[in-house]
Amino acid sequence: MVGNFLTQEYFNNPYPTYKKFLNESPVFWSEELSAWIISPYELVEAGLHSSTLNAGERMSAASSHFSDEERKQYSAILHNLNNWIVFQDPPSHTRLRRLISKSFTPRSITAFEPKIEKIVNDLLDEIGDKEKFDLVAEFSFRLPAAVMCDLLGIPLDRQWDLKRWADGIAGFSAAARVTSEKAKFANEMALESRKYLITLFEELRKEPGDNLLSRLVDQSDEPNPLSDDELVALVVQLFFAGFETTEGLIGNMMIALANHPDELAKLRANPELITNAVEETLRFDSSILKQSRVASEDQDFGGQKIKKGDYMHFMIGAANYDPARFTDAHIFDVERDDVGHVSFGHGIHFCIGAPLARLEARIALRALLERLSRIEILEPAPVYPELFAVRKPLHLWIRNI
Repeated sequence: MVGNFLTQEYFNNPYPTYKKFLNESPVFWSEELSAWIISPYELVEAGLHSSTLNAGERMSAASSHFSDEERKQYSAILHNLNNWIVFQDPPSHTRLRRLISKSFTPRSITAFEPKIEKIVNDLLDEIGDKEKFDLVAEFSFRLPAAVMCDLLGIPLDRQWDLKRWADGIAGFSAAARVTSEKAKFANEMALESRKYLITLFEELRKEPGDNLLSRLVDQSDEPNPLSDDELVALVVQLFFAGFETTEGLIGNMMIALANHPDELAKLRANPELITNAVEETLRFDSSILKQSRVASEDQDFGGQKIKKGDYMHFMIGAANYDPARFTDAHIFDVERDDVGHVSFGHGIHFCIGAPLARLEARIALRALLERLSRIEILEPAPVYPELFAVRKPLHLWIRNI
């Protein structure tokens, strides 16, 4: 029986706990989280694909412990999150996803490649010949920030505001425990980001540019156009997902390579393995650790009786380590050709930005390998935030050699 497990030790390294989940309690009710914890790959994949498990009820379930007064106090962040695509079910999910899908086609993403290469090289040029640098603050955050600003049409000088808003909202949407302090801050960030974005929408309606936001704010041909609240939520979700996924992926990838010098040597000897290395990092140390659903009806799942309204956490990080699915799952192997991880989700909620995150990571890794003769991580050791859904180092100091 698994008891309380949400400690700083868990956040710094959840994988021993995931092993315990898989071996001892594949599906169990967590009193600590008031939710089911599901870990086996087969069940995670099935759950994320199931039509009897809702995405749209997640915010209601996650905020059920709030009093009526607290719901009023945190109404801005709750309203924002309730409009996110990932918290929608069809038909609203279908409508929202369709409106942005054209900007995330393989052709659209490929067209971004020269821009991403320039951003990467410019960031590394800024780092220059510093003796050491913080990969997170100076590179792995700033890369997706610059890409998302360009894609959306947000001035680059607002990137640190975007990070503050995204981190504040992560403290609410991705945390295991939402304290009143985190909820209050997330609500302030929701209000602040909304104020800025509403003004930006008005400017883009008057003077549109060649960017996603300009296309979204002008929906004269749409029979059911997005409201401003839906637009705000969409933009907040895009930069939240863009930052959290790619920032964590690059940081986790560099840590994995530093800790596995033999795999790094293979990569240097054969750069064609870069794509494999990105996919293996997504499996071995995913920046997204879980997705959640709410049961829409009573049902049997994984040998347990699930009641309508039960909250369910599908543990992506554990599923990617399931020995029933992956040979030598605990080993980081850049030559692994089994790209079956569920790090970008599954089913209708598969991450729409996955091709962009993969492209950014591949370009970043290639450039970092060219610039650094070795990957040496310095003290202080990486520390991870107390986030249940997201895994990324807060800082990552690297010797610049």
